[in-house]
Amino acid sequence: DKSYHLFNEKCFKKMKKGAWLFNTSRGEVADTAALKNALESGKLGGAVIDVWENEPDIDLEFMAKTFIATPHIAGYSTDGKANGTAMIVNSLCKHFDLPLKNWYPLNVPPPTTPEISINGIGKSDEDIIREAVFHTYNIEEDDIKLRFSPSDFEKYRGDYPIRREFTSYTLRLKSCPGKSRQILKDMGFRVSI
Repeated sequence: DKSYHLFNEKCFKKMKKGAWLFNTSRGEVADTAALKNALESGKLGGAVIDVWENEPDIDLEFMAKTFIATPHIAGYSTDGKANGTAMIVNSLCKHFDLPLKNWYPLNVPPPTTPEISINGIGKSDEDIIREAVFHTYNIEEDDIKLRFSPSDFEKYRGDYPIRREFTSYTLRLKSCPGKSRQILKDMGFRVSI
């Protein structure tokens, strides 16, 4: 497997000092021992980890060194699940020459609050974007849960709450000059005045 321990000691030595590693692909892409060493030595400035070697039995010492730790839920949006299900159903229908075309799950639950109002007075573009994103998903909640009870790794995944993607939200922006409006559109939000 070419991606196994792609991020290893040799790789970390080549990286710019202070770089950060974000792993949402699969745990075995990064050599945990080498990653811990890179964090301890200061070679890496930090790590955000969603996927782990030896899941669900994750390395607690390593988790303690991460900036953000989540229980393999990066792709757990309701939209992602619905899209994946639709791809499977449509592929099976095509393979078996069934008459169902362009099937998509009905009744995908809407976000709790699909409209987000942001007043940009006194806020930077970064503040506005952060507010919009945190309205849709607060990653810190998943981080806190995992750190509090890492033995519940699989439970968190199995009981994961509804989380919708940015395309499910409409932003009502007031007094938001700068680039934030276009950046939020590019991220998938529906933006209105």
